[in-house]
Amino acid sequence: MFTSNGILTRAQFGTMISRLLYGDKYNGQPGKRYEAHLKALNAAGIMKDISTPMVAELRGYVMLMMMRVDEDMSPNKVVN
Repeated sequence: MFTSNGILTRAQFGTMISRLLYGDKYNGQPGKRYEAHLKALNAAGIMKDISTPMVAELRGYVMLMMMRVDEDMSPNKVVN
């Protein structure tokens, strides 16, 4: 359930951004559901620190990652 004033973890935010960029490519991977999503964002240089996935994500870091996604959204880079 989405709550606008609720806490968003790095794992939740990363999974959402990954699904926006890559569709369901990283869904269903063995292990924790978010791991493959975070690793893909890390490899793309969008999410630098994936060592603490359950930490509450700070708004400043969310904005930084959104800017990185914007830079990464050229048609040649997005893979569905």
